[in-house]
Amino acid sequence: MSFDAVRELAAAGHNFKGASPQQLNAISSLSEEEVRLLNSVKQRLDAAEEVTPHSTDSALGGGFVW
Repeated sequence: MSFDAVRELAAAGHNFKGASPQQLNAISSLSEEEVRLLNSVKQRLDAAEEVTPHSTDSALGGGFVW
């Protein structure tokens, strides 16, 4: 089975709702190392008690914001 960056990131809790096909294509091109790094950062932010998420306006293009 080949590596699927989008699947691995989604399994770790990243949400791609509203992502454009171009954005998903860019995300799918991430290496295993890049995905591990993103998942590691997400785990640390999720575990931090003083980090609160901010909402984003999907009309602005989306993004990863904690």
